[in-house]
Amino acid sequence: MAADPQTRSLRVLAGIRRRRAKALEAALAQQRSEMERVAAEAQAARDELERKVEEHRLALQERSDLLDRPFTPDHVKSADFAIETQLAAKGEADKVVKRCDSTQQWQAQQVEAAQAAWRRNNERIERFDARIAELIRKKDQAEEESADEESEEMASARIGRSRSARGRGDG
Repeated sequence: MAADPQTRSLRVLAGIRRRRAKALEAALAQQRSEMERVAAEAQAARDELERKVEEHRLALQERSDLLDRPFTPDHVKSADFAIETQLAAKGEADKVVKRCDSTQQWQAQQVEAAQAAWRRNNERIERFDARIAELIRKKDQAEEESADEESEEMASARIGRSRSARGRGDG
């Protein structure tokens, strides 16, 4: 049974969409993988920030402890320098966390966009498949009706021939 041109065209389009689905699935998997990598980087940055906050707290505590016992001005300068160093490191770590969070949000948007593209493509495939099925159903129905009409015509012709043959035989 040869398919009509419209059905063939829809099948070609559905095939193109199916190939596109494979590419979209690969892109989605890549975006999800990238999201996992970015999330791991963000977590590492948060862990580093926590470590820097703790180091800064310890530097402040050491300076406070220093002031509770005999000290020299050099000891205080050294403790103040350690506090400033830890404060700067904490600030840098905070910037890295913010940058990672921003990257993570952007990557989440990329994953959502890839998912949406994949979903839209699958919906198109489903619509093509539904249209193909509808065209095939209509064609089958038309062929069945045509076959029924042909059978009726053949039956009518047989009845007509048999009546005609009886009419000749009776006369």
